[in-house]
Amino acid sequence: MDFWYTLAIWFLLFIIYSFCGWLMEVIVTILQRRKLVNRGFLVGPICPIYGVGAVLLSLILGQAENWFAIFCVGVVGSAILEYFVSFLMEKLFRVRWWDYADRAFNLNGRICLESAISFGLIAIIIIKCATPFFLWLFSTMPIWLVCTLAILLLAWLIADIALSLWLILDVRVTVGTAERDATEEISERIHEILMNKGKLNRRLVKAFPEQKPSQKTKKSTPKSSNHTRSQPTKE
Repeated sequence: MDFWYTLAIWFLLFIIYSFCGWLMEVIVTILQRRKLVNRGFLVGPICPIYGVGAVLLSLILGQAENWFAIFCVGVVGSAILEYFVSFLMEKLFRVRWWDYADRAFNLNGRICLESAISFGLIAIIIIKCATPFFLWLFSTMPIWLVCTLAILLLAWLIADIALSLWLILDVRVTVGTAERDATEEISERIHEILMNKGKLNRRLVKAFPEQKPSQKTKKSTPKSSNHTRSQPTKE
């Protein structure tokens, strides 16, 4: 039971940080573009890259006391994770989910110094404040409740991943290889697909409430755009 209980706690932390990352991205996008864009790969309101990064940091640096060391690990670790995920997602889906090409000190548009420093600062907040608070909060909850929440959220995550893969694979042919952040266009195409699938699937459009159906056909190519992803924005 101890193993599964511990696993459930870390999974819940992953979900919490994934949601916080998604929320941060949406807020930044609204402030900069004055429109709501469902950032990330999944239909639901989470960006798993944030959850993975935060959990790894918490596991590796949970007992760390040196703030500068936490910052440095956060900078380097986030850059490695961000670059790897960007490369992998582009190879799998032939689109870019974020692009830092217009930012100083960027590497192939996948990572940049500004973003890495931001995540170094976020790492300090995670290690010194957020993770200790959530671990304390879970310790006050009954074991059965923690495990039940983890099971329900795991079932939801699996369903979301399956749905997202089905939708993105349909969109991939339309979007093709992009040299820019294609998340907004993908959101529009997914909105169009869901609207054409019937009443049941239309409920999922709530994930994209401000999007308008794209007028592109499957033979169309993405319009040239200078939009780049706002920082910090992730998969």
